[in-house]
Amino acid sequence: MNLSAWLYRIGALGLTLSILAVWQEPMAGSLKQHPETWPVIAILFGFPVLLGVTALILSARSWDKAGRGLWMVSHGAALLTVFWLVLWCFVWLAIVSNMGEKAEMFIKHMAYLHLFGVGFTMAAYFTGFMASSPGEKASRFWMACGWGASYSALFNLYLQPTLTALWDTAIGGLVLCLAAYLISRSYKPKVEPLPPTA
Repeated sequence: MNLSAWLYRIGALGLTLSILAVWQEPMAGSLKQHPETWPVIAILFGFPVLLGVTALILSARSWDKAGRGLWMVSHGAALLTVFWLVLWCFVWLAIVSNMGEKAEMFIKHMAYLHLFGVGFTMAAYFTGFMASSPGEKASRFWMACGWGASYSALFNLYLQPTLTALWDTAIGGLVLCLAAYLISRSYKPKVEPLPPTA
């Protein structure tokens, strides 16, 4: 198994381990006191787990014989990642707005960070349509997934550093992004040197 395949699986596994954050404080205590928040928590923190499981289901054979099915699944995952990240932006805005006098400064800084985090996710998503082969399209879509999941985890760690399980998502997302980049390069046509002219 080549390096990109190993990195792909390690990154996907890192995303699935983000489920451990549910058993860490303060989230565990909050869910005990307010069990009605489970659906919201499941959407916000469970999506990286869904991404990781989906990535693991896509076996090496799927990438070797990249077809329309791989492209469609990868496109759906990337599109949902973009919407999920935008949803997080609204949640973060609600959290930061309760910081009193510091809220305005935090909101300004958040806007710049979101240009970096959300902007890169959307850029990776749209470059997927610019690729020529289904395999290259799919790998670019997974770059968007990995980067989006990693960015959301890092921003949540900044706001709530006690949720250390999110480091799995942060690192796993970056590793998945790197693996997808290496996979996309493998689909590039190899340039052969021209024969010497007489």
